[in-house]
Amino acid sequence: MRATKKRAVWMTNLHSAKVTYQGVRKTLRLCTKCLRRVKAQMQKKVSEKRIIIEKSPEVVVPIVF
Repeated sequence: MRATKKRAVWMTNLHSAKVTYQGVRKTLRLCTKCLRRVKAQMQKKVSEKRIIIEKSPEVVVPIVF
């Protein structure tokens, strides 16, 4: 006898990732497409911060006796 066919159920490919969302660090379950997009955005922000830090003058700390 032939086995009965069942409808295929496609599950999303979710991964846990720590993400900064609205200024709060959270662990979210993201699909791989969203995860790639978030990583690219976070990498872009990190590179922007490096540029800002490099361009800023050195911070002078006052010495109090």
